[in-house]
Amino acid sequence: MAEKGLNYAALAGAGTEKYLFSGDSKINYPEGEVVDWYGYRRHNFVLDGCPAFIVEPPHPAPGLPWSWCLQWADAFVPRTPALQLLERGFHHVHINVFSTYMNDEGIKKAEKFYELLQSLHFDKKAALIGMSYGGLFSLRWAAEHPETVGAVWLDAPVCNLGFCSSRDESNCRPELLATLRGEAEKHFAAYRVANGQELIDHPKNPVNNYMPIAKAGIPILAIRSGQDQSVLPESNIDLLEKRMLAAGGNIQVIRRDYFGHHPHGLDDPTPLTSFILKHYPEVNY
Repeated sequence: MAEKGLNYAALAGAGTEKYLFSGDSKINYPEGEVVDWYGYRRHNFVLDGCPAFIVEPPHPAPGLPWSWCLQWADAFVPRTPALQLLERGFHHVHINVFSTYMNDEGIKKAEKFYELLQSLHFDKKAALIGMSYGGLFSLRWAAEHPETVGAVWLDAPVCNLGFCSSRDESNCRPELLATLRGEAEKHFAAYRVANGQELIDHPKNPVNNYMPIAKAGIPILAIRSGQDQSVLPESNIDLLEKRMLAAGGNIQVIRRDYFGHHPHGLDDPTPLTSFILKHYPEVNY
């Protein structure tokens, strides 16, 4: 279904009754398939070889604020701020650059996506959503382009490029260790290093490259899961929090001592939504 041919009949077919009184959109969304996404209109398209989407709110807020889920954009959605932000007039977006692990190539692809959104007159600052690997991607983007970020929510985030390569039999069960070692090899290739220590020492590693975020005062709210065996908090969010606070950064951590890596988000994501909205005062809430 092409976007340019969208009409009320198409909306009914997509199940998006929320849009019946929203009026005609003045935003020229990229052409592609339009599908229902939790009752909202989602525009699927491809940019620079990467699948991407923009979810359209029924009533876009002034200034066109937006949330950007960097990875796992279809996971645990009702537990994240995404749906509540759509109701408040935020757009919600994603581009899949997972295979790059947000190396310099990934940043360039994300830059093209950002430029597209700016051509649609979206707010200059995104609210980033970073779950698991999305934490790595969010922190990489924020460090490279702090001027484009209004707030960041992280959940069980990867903050350390060496999070896989630093694991061994002493701190990982055998079946998970095999998976993590396979991931580590992909990280070596993506960042062009030979071993885990080079990843840990890499200047683009978020636990090393946090000063641009701290200096910009970008607010971060993170959920720490104390029983996480996939992304150990001690070498990820704990390390980032310690270094950010020492640098005068703005970071808060919700501690869930008895949770594992999943589920991401909260049963009621209102506190997460409120955190983001606090940093977008132009949105009436």
